[in-house]
Amino acid sequence: MKYLHMQIKRVWGAFPVILLTTLILAGVLATMAYFQAVSSSESEENSRITLALVGDTEDSYLGFGIDLLQKMDSSRYTCTLVKMTEEEAVSALERQEIYGYLVIPDYFVESVALGGNKKVTFVVGTVQYGIGAMLARELADCVSTLLTETQSGIYAFQRFAEQRGASGDLMSDIYEINIRYFQYVLPRAELYDIDTPDSSPVISIQGYYACAAGVLFLLFLGVSGGYLFIRGDLSMNRMLAVRGTGPARQVLAEYISCCFLFLLNYLVIMAVFLLLPGETISLIPELSGISWVDRVRLLFSFGLLIPVMASILYFLSQCVRSLISGVILIFFCAIGLGYLSGCFYPLSFFPEQMQRLASALPVGILMEYMQRILLGERTGSVFLMAAAWTVCLLVPAYLIRKKKLAG
Repeated sequence: MKYLHMQIKRVWGAFPVILLTTLILAGVLATMAYFQAVSSSESEENSRITLALVGDTEDSYLGFGIDLLQKMDSSRYTCTLVKMTEEEAVSALERQEIYGYLVIPDYFVESVALGGNKKVTFVVGTVQYGIGAMLARELADCVSTLLTETQSGIYAFQRFAEQRGASGDLMSDIYEINIRYFQYVLPRAELYDIDTPDSSPVISIQGYYACAAGVLFLLFLGVSGGYLFIRGDLSMNRMLAVRGTGPARQVLAEYISCCFLFLLNYLVIMAVFLLLPGETISLIPELSGISWVDRVRLLFSFGLLIPVMASILYFLSQCVRSLISGVILIFFCAIGLGYLSGCFYPLSFFPEQMQRLASALPVGILMEYMQRILLGERTGSVFLMAAAWTVCLLVPAYLIRKKKLAG
């Protein structure tokens, strides 16, 4: 078909400029994502719960325990302990610089050694009393109870052994008990596994955003290449219709050339992906240790993105008559579809109704399709939904072209 050949040549001639424009848009997007990640990393410290320690913290045993919590315990990722006087703590609490402060009573360690039960007091202001303060209060109560009960038991064992005359290896036994206690408490996060209710695998955040980056790249390709398919003047198309190339053949030829445009850019993605070193690929846990053959298979599996993305771009280009309005429409649709489908934030951040909407949108279906491939799950139902969307977008595009030619 001569018309198809002409459209293919048109796409091929515009490909370098379109690729450059798309790379610039993708570069801007990647730069924004990088600075967002850096900003999130810098603010990580501020996201922790900050608590002040007030009172008798000079005891060597207690100081050792506090240092142990801050350097080795998993609580250091969620809670920061700072030493202050009570006046400094009250002032910091009023300025909302801390969630609260722990008042450690005098001779706290000695009371534990003697079997006493002096409690650590947690003070919080009424303004800051929210979920963070509630968690801090529970943390303080847990630490106080845990420390008091366990150390009281160890000291009680020491007194019992001394009363029974078993003092030969007593210090080594006490040391062994404390070591066992640390071994149980410090790695407590490893005592359980997190699983979903249906026991289905969950994609890593790296794998999720790798899928999102691929989808966004193709969406922005529509912004830079959409002008090839926007028809303001249909005089040539009417002449072709008179000579036997009707609206159906025109739409089919233009859609195939649109798929060709996406294929060319996808080949660039394939080349970059195949040239990446194994260490870089392994940053995505689902692709750790992947062979070259598996890389090629993975890229061929992702090929479904081409016809679906091409149908979205082609349909949008047929909805307008002017180039400016077409570019604006495609740009905002790309941003909107990317946002609603979870390309910018994970879908778990959104309400349940929006998650259902995303699972029905073509871009959301492609995101689900790519994730299932990375996880090694079946893609039959998702494949059929994507194919259905392709048909549902091409049929209206044909009807629009038919109406325009008739008018």
